[in-house]
Order: sequence, then C-alpha cells, then structure tokens
Amino acid sequence: MQFRKLWVTLGMVPAALGCYAYAPLDTATGVQAGEHVAVEITDRGRAELGDRLGTGVLRVEGTLTRTDSADLVMNVWRVAQIGGATARWSGESVRLPREYASRVQTRTLNRGRTFLVAGAAVAGMVLFTREFGLLGSWVGGEDDNEPPPPASSRGWWY
Repeated sequence: MQFRKLWVTLGMVPAALGCYAYAPLDTATGVQAGEHVAVEITDRGRAELGDRLGTGVLRVEGTLTRTDSADLVMNVWRVAQIGGATARWSGESVRLPREYASRVQTRTLNRGRTFLVAGAAVAGMVLFTREFGLLGSWVGGEDDNEPPPPASSRGWWY
C-alpha cells in the first residue's frame, strides 16, 4: 500500500508545480510587493551591476520586496548571463535602479500547460498501475480464487 502512495505522490509533483510564463508588467502603474518578477537588464545596467550580479548579467528573477519611483528592490532567485549560463541565488536582496531595467515581467500561471501536465501525469499513473496490476481486483477484474459452487448445485455436465 505504501508503494502505491509513493507513486501517486510522485505522479502529482509535476501537476503541483504547475507551468509558469512571464507576461509584461507596467511598473509605472504600481507593482505589489511579493510579486514574482523577471527584470531584463540594460547595457548600462550590466556595466554598473557587474560587481554585484556578475559580468554579462542579462536577466534577474526574484520576488519584489519594495518599489518606488527610482528603484526596484527584490530578493533574487536566479541570475541569467548573456552566454546562457544561470546561477541560482538564495533570496539575497538586491536594489536595481529602474533605469537599469529594460523590461519587467511578472510570473503568471499558464493554466493550459498546467492542465496538460496534470492530465499527462494522471494518464501515466493510470497506465503504470494497470500495467503492473497495482489496482488489484476491485477495478472489475475476475477473482481467480473464487471457490467452485457446491456439488449439489452442479449439473451433470460439471
């Protein structure tokens, strides 16, 4: 029984994670603290932030903690470099002047992809459990251990 629970739990992990996409965010209208954002850095920003974020920084992702007319302050999760390399961060607070941000995007749940991943996970679990017989006989299969009828109810052909 524990084996089945493990497989069900592992099968639901992709569905629980969901699929996220980034959509443009207008920072002029006001951004809420706690918003998950990705900030693309300008050329000038790359030059100025190189000592804090690394050389060739292209994009910074994290949770916005504070905004004002001049700065975006965020807890950084990931920094992407121009060459394609990414570095995971553990939530260090970084102040980015708005003039260093060429584009700010917010992370949103992509429902279509999430439902597709969840459906694929469920289908995979059903196929796996059917293939290895993990569901038992309660799904409508015949019970091979059923005793024969009593001798008095058998006909002469039995």
